[in-house]
Amino acid sequence: MNLKEKTMKNKNLKRNKITMKEVKKQVKGITLIALVVTIIVLLILAGVAISLTIGQNGIFARAQNAVNVYEQAATNEQSELGKAEGLIDEYLNGNGGNQGGGSGGGEYNTGTTVEEAKNQNKPFENDTTITDSCTPANSIRVPEGFKIAEDSALTVEDGIVIEDKDGNQFVWIPAKTEAEGGATINLSAGGTAKVVYQRTSFTREDITTIYTETMPSDEEASVNAWGGYYIGRYEAGDKESTEAKTMRSGEVDATITIKKDQAPYNYITQANAKTKAEGMDDVQEYATATTKLVSSYAWDTAISYIQIKNSDYGTNSPEGNYKNTSFDYTDITGASQTKNNNSSTLIPTGQTTAVSNIYDMGGNLYEYTTESASYEFTPYVIRGGDCSSDYGNSPAGYRSNRNGNAYSSSGFRVTLYCSTEN
Repeated sequence: MNLKEKTMKNKNLKRNKITMKEVKKQVKGITLIALVVTIIVLLILAGVAISLTIGQNGIFARAQNAVNVYEQAATNEQSELGKAEGLIDEYLNGNGGNQGGGSGGGEYNTGTTVEEAKNQNKPFENDTTITDSCTPANSIRVPEGFKIAEDSALTVEDGIVIEDKDGNQFVWIPAKTEAEGGATINLSAGGTAKVVYQRTSFTREDITTIYTETMPSDEEASVNAWGGYYIGRYEAGDKESTEAKTMRSGEVDATITIKKDQAPYNYITQANAKTKAEGMDDVQEYATATTKLVSSYAWDTAISYIQIKNSDYGTNSPEGNYKNTSFDYTDITGASQTKNNNSSTLIPTGQTTAVSNIYDMGGNLYEYTTESASYEFTPYVIRGGDCSSDYGNSPAGYRSNRNGNAYSSSGFRVTLYCSTEN
């Protein structure tokens, strides 16, 4: 190879080396650009993924929204089921399923007669005057929050029964004071009867000097305003003892009940009976009704009312639980029993025979009142009889004086008066 050829070969080799360097530089530059682009693309994809996951319309947000929608649907379903149940109840109560108005619609009673109100089986929203089934009709004042009981009579003479939210029951006693001419009652068989709110000596006790009481002004105002008052359908019961299925055995504080099949509230002083009776309206949260321990006026007037149907109840009341009576009854445990003649057995409330829908005024327990006796050591008064006395000796109208202590034979009864402010 000559010199010229060697020179040309060297030049070609040099040129090729330069070209390879340039190629390497170009290849290196393309790799960096690709890496940058790749990173940018990954960042974009990451941003999109994060947005789809936790953004306003992300997976988490949509999942939570789905939960909310499901819960709302469940709530709506329960609401509709509740409405359906209410509608079924309306039909079962014979009110045609009216909702939100008309007879039987809404939460409160809209009845204008005892029969309508009884069928609706709802409390009245406000104090309301309704009428019975007599012709001409008699008026009855029903306090706010009370309803007509399911087993109430439809006429005043047979016993209109009202009931509070806890099932405590009272019977309407039509009455006005002598100054108002008494209350005239229309009877279902025709004719009328008059009931005067006054004290009466049914068994010849002296009620002018030995036994005394001044008519309470609030009682006078209420009976004259509405033509009547309410008396406990039953003698007072003990809620806690009843739930424990036992009779009271001592002077233990308890919640008052005025219901059937209760442990009678005995072993109570006259002072405590008065306090418990007067406090019942607060415990039960009566909006417009006042409760009191029965007065001699309320007790005697109730007997006069009962005597419209049972003419000698004040002096002869064998319907009560007395020593010389025998009948079948249900004890506090719910067991069937027979109360034998010549046995002194205290029984639960409402197990005797009712007269005008009122129980136990004759027999079972003597009942403290607010009347006074003119004896230094026995200034308090009990009424009716107890399970250890004979009905001929201690009928419903019987009076006797006591020292006011707690005895196994003494209980009490609550009365209720409608407000005169509305």
